[in-house]
Amino acid sequence: MRRRLTVTFAFVALAAVALTAWLTLGAVLNAQRDLFAQTPASEPALQDWSATDHTVGGGSPGTARNAFRTVTRTAMLAGFLAFLLATTVAGLVTRRLTRPLVALERGARRLAAGERGLRLDLPPDRDELRSLTGAFNALVGGLERQEEWRRGMVADIAHDLRTPLAVLRSELEAMQDRVRPLDDAGLARLHREVMLLSRLVDDLRTLSTAESGHLELTPRTVKVADYLRTLLDSLAGRAAEAGATLDLDPIPEGLSATFDPDRIARVLGNLLENALRYATPGTVTVSAEREGDRLRIAVRDHGPGLPPGDEERVLERFYRGDPSRTRHEAGSGLGLAIAKAIAESHGGRLEAANHPQGGAVFTVVLPLGAGAGAA
Repeated sequence: MRRRLTVTFAFVALAAVALTAWLTLGAVLNAQRDLFAQTPASEPALQDWSATDHTVGGGSPGTARNAFRTVTRTAMLAGFLAFLLATTVAGLVTRRLTRPLVALERGARRLAAGERGLRLDLPPDRDELRSLTGAFNALVGGLERQEEWRRGMVADIAHDLRTPLAVLRSELEAMQDRVRPLDDAGLARLHREVMLLSRLVDDLRTLSTAESGHLELTPRTVKVADYLRTLLDSLAGRAAEAGATLDLDPIPEGLSATFDPDRIARVLGNLLENALRYATPGTVTVSAEREGDRLRIAVRDHGPGLPPGDEERVLERFYRGDPSRTRHEAGSGLGLAIAKAIAESHGGRLEAANHPQGGAVFTVVLPLGAGAGAA
């Protein structure tokens, strides 16, 4: 690219010099012709400029020819010097212009070769090339964060798979060695670990499908109050086991929305399970309201709340809260990430915050959809 720019600038300079020289020589010729037209003795010279010496207006022989040759040589020398100067300046300018591009090209090759921690110096001029270099550095930083996140995710998956697999292995080996009897209790333990593995694999598949935008949705318009009452009734037994009660705030009977009820049930189920796991015995409150063209469904517990600064991180994959803040064994760390991904696949979002009066509150924000509304 640098060579092409230099050649282009040099060609433009050469064309400009040639045009200038041609116009200069033409002007000289026209001036001399006008001079000869006023002197009859010069007329033969105008008819044959290549003839021998001429006398112009009583001057010495060959004065006109010598003057023309002098002008020609001067124009050619000026043109050569101008071309040389233009080529030199073009080379310096193109070198300065293309230096950041060359650095970007080399940086891209180093990045493709697997080098990490790569950062390019920003050009001194605040122009498009500086912005492009900054964007390249931001891209490298994003790739590094993605790589770090991928390594952490693989490590978390391996950890979650290793625990139930280790239990299965020890149980089976104990049964093979006749240390443990092959009875109903042993089979129940094996079945429980297999179900843990199955749920983890299903969660990973659901999360991957939702985040890739390929989650199949079957939306339909539902009455929000009836939908939430049915959902809470189905979870009443689980809440009783956790020593909590589920409470539904009053909702206008005419409030309706369009979404996939099964997928949103998964979202709310994960939020309620999280509340029952981390909340102290008490009440978990569910509320719903319309906000413009959006439906907001909030799940609030009365537990210790979220650790300060973790309001965003709590929605990430494999996030697990402080074990001291829960009365139960921590889950896989995928429940809230799945809830967030499903909400986003509906064109909505999931928000996490601490309630001013204590406890955590998770809010699902969904578009009302066509045909939805409130009384």
